[in-house]
Amino acid sequence: MSCLRWGAVLALLGLFVAMLGPFQGAERAVGLTDKPAHVVGFFVVTACLTLIAPRLGLARTALLAVTLGAGVEVVQGLTGRSANPFDLLADGVGVAAASLLRLGLDRAAPGVLYRR
Repeated sequence: MSCLRWGAVLALLGLFVAMLGPFQGAERAVGLTDKPAHVVGFFVVTACLTLIAPRLGLARTALLAVTLGAGVEVVQGLTGRSANPFDLLADGVGVAAASLLRLGLDRAAPGVLYRR
């Protein structure tokens, strides 16, 4: 596995620790409020999934990212943190933005994410 993929794995693990750990409100430390943090976080989640498993394709990667977002909200609700459907909507915006970037990259430079 390439260094870029390992970096993506580590970034993804770090994001999930931040989302599921006792760090509620930590996004303020980097100058974000809750919903923009979800957008940025799930943009990064989707980008990481693309780097880790590019052959999943655009639709399956986006579906996996949104499913992970829903799972995070369920787990947060079960552990005393707030579960909010608007957080999932913000996650979807981040997933859509990363997916559009991937689509543009696939069209502009076919095969750059993986060899066909």
